[in-house]
Amino acid sequence: MATPTPSTSTPQKHLAAFSSPAPRSVPGMINFDSPAALGLSLEGGVGMGISMSGLSGLGLTGSSMGGRADDDERRRRLEAIIATLRARPGRVSQEGVERLSKRCGLDFSSETQKNGQVIKAIAGKSFILDVTFDADTVERVKFESVYENAAPFSKTAGKTLRKNLSPTPEISRINLTLDRFAHNLERLARMDRLSSQDVSCFEAVSGVYKSLKKLFDYEKQAAKTLINSRSGNIDEKAEREVLSKKSGRPRMNAGECVGLSLEYWMDRRHVLPRLLKTKQKAALDKNHMDVDSDGSDTPSEPESELNKIYSLSIECEPSPATIYQPIRVSDAWISEQVEKPAGDPENMFQGPSIDWLEPPSTYINPPGAEDHHTMNIGADGASNIGSLPNVRFVAKLNPPLVVPLSVAVAIVQSLGNEIPQEAIKATTFVGLALRPGEIDPAAVGLAGETTQEIRSEKNVLVVRKDGHEEEHHHANSLYVPKTEYARALDELPFQHPRQLVEILPTLRQYAFLTSLLQSSFPPPPPPTIPSAPPNSSNPPPLPPSPTLQIDLTLHYAQPTPRLTIHLPHPSSPDTSVSTDPLAAILSPAPLSAPLTVAIDVLANAELLVAEQNIVAAEDGAEADAAAVRRVGRALDLSGDVGVWAEWVWGRHGGDAAGSGAGGAGRQEQGKLADGI
Repeated sequence: MATPTPSTSTPQKHLAAFSSPAPRSVPGMINFDSPAALGLSLEGGVGMGISMSGLSGLGLTGSSMGGRADDDERRRRLEAIIATLRARPGRVSQEGVERLSKRCGLDFSSETQKNGQVIKAIAGKSFILDVTFDADTVERVKFESVYENAAPFSKTAGKTLRKNLSPTPEISRINLTLDRFAHNLERLARMDRLSSQDVSCFEAVSGVYKSLKKLFDYEKQAAKTLINSRSGNIDEKAEREVLSKKSGRPRMNAGECVGLSLEYWMDRRHVLPRLLKTKQKAALDKNHMDVDSDGSDTPSEPESELNKIYSLSIECEPSPATIYQPIRVSDAWISEQVEKPAGDPENMFQGPSIDWLEPPSTYINPPGAEDHHTMNIGADGASNIGSLPNVRFVAKLNPPLVVPLSVAVAIVQSLGNEIPQEAIKATTFVGLALRPGEIDPAAVGLAGETTQEIRSEKNVLVVRKDGHEEEHHHANSLYVPKTEYARALDELPFQHPRQLVEILPTLRQYAFLTSLLQSSFPPPPPPTIPSAPPNSSNPPPLPPSPTLQIDLTLHYAQPTPRLTIHLPHPSSPDTSVSTDPLAAILSPAPLSAPLTVAIDVLANAELLVAEQNIVAAEDGAEADAAAVRRVGRALDLSGDVGVWAEWVWGRHGGDAAGSGAGGAGRQEQGKLADGI
């Protein structure tokens, strides 16, 4: 078929100038006879030379040109899937322990006994871990270290790891995973890699533990002398006092964590477990007694989640010795007498202070140093002193603690570090501690421009004066009038355990505040699927319980955080949030001013009542100072705003004689009356 030629009857005289010499049945892309030209206008044209970049301009990739993916592409996809699965340690089994050991870079061997049990040996440079299996059930775990001075570390490590591999009441054996065991094994492998023949991270951590334990025992004995001997549970009360107000409680291989933990705060420390209510029960279970009773390091465990513990996990991490003070292997961080002598000039103004010591630096001997000193006995040893280890101490907060940004900067600087500018983000206390899954209020506007408000509802168990129990419904509201930046502290490098003890009062200050608000404003429950409409056969719903509106205002900035609590007065006509405003206005009953108290949370979680109208003044005189202090002590004893609010109501004519929130129940009932 010949190409048509222009004729004289064609309206366009120069059609050949705009036509391709190809047949007209094959439209060209450039003159927009084909829709493919639209793609070129969006993605750019293609050069004369064919290349991978040019093909990508047409929307064609190397993996899609051939239809199915080639072998290399399939291999890459398979490796990505395997890497994702490898990140999860899997379930507790012999094969799972072997895979986990190899992933941590540890040596692994297996030995079958005559009784059918299998011993899985996991070895590093400085420790050996034997896990005995009977089928896929862990029977025993034994931990041994090659360092003699690491005995405190090795003594109970096997028991803790055995607990990691055993099912809990909430988890069945078939669903038991290696997550807890993997966390501890990775920590052991990390410290093993950082250790050398001359410097052992296990010995360094054990030395810090011995010094902190010496300080803890000294302060515990001093605290026991201040506790009434007739009150019972003297050891437990003294431990909790030192834990929450003094230098903290050091524990080796505590709970499910291998290593040294310095516990510095306990929620509701005044609520003792039922196991310690009587001396007889406490004597039957010696494993839950005082830390000094049997030489072990297992004080009484909390009965429930009421006594949540905040701690610092002390480990080692790589760090250049030329930039930061490296670790020192020593147990002489504190003197034998613990406190400085009475004639010390510092004690004249500050009272008794801890007598900290500075251990000498620990060096790594150069290769052949021993042979050199043997051949040159009279030579100067300064030239062969060795090098400092590129390892430093680090304290990891468990759980991470949210503090104001200015406080975080001050804490980090007191430890000889700086927060990088690129690590500072626009985050707030509400976004980090109370609503971490939602958009942070700081992302909405600049600091100080928005008022944050969150709401929550909670049921509180109340014991009436006649002894009957009922649940009261609380509607809580939190207002943060000024947006202030905050930061979550997760790890703090340090040089000397003295530095950790010095920052504990500040950490307790915000640990108490965080715990108090988290208990009143828990995360919102997930959305539920609406149920079917009720049938006529179903019983009618119960009437709603009385609702108490509790309004809280938080001023988070320095010099100290302040929490203001507003409660409706019990003598008001109706304190329910569903009260009709018009009915409240027309009510003949007089309206009483709401109960208000402003509490400053000071260092060491000491509570100071700054303003209040709960304790009335008589005849123009000031309110009773002791009664005002009892208002703050009530919040300290209960550790819960809802329980405290019901107690305040009981003092002002409410029906509640005592209360307990959630699992606290009857343990907190009577505690306010007895302790205040």
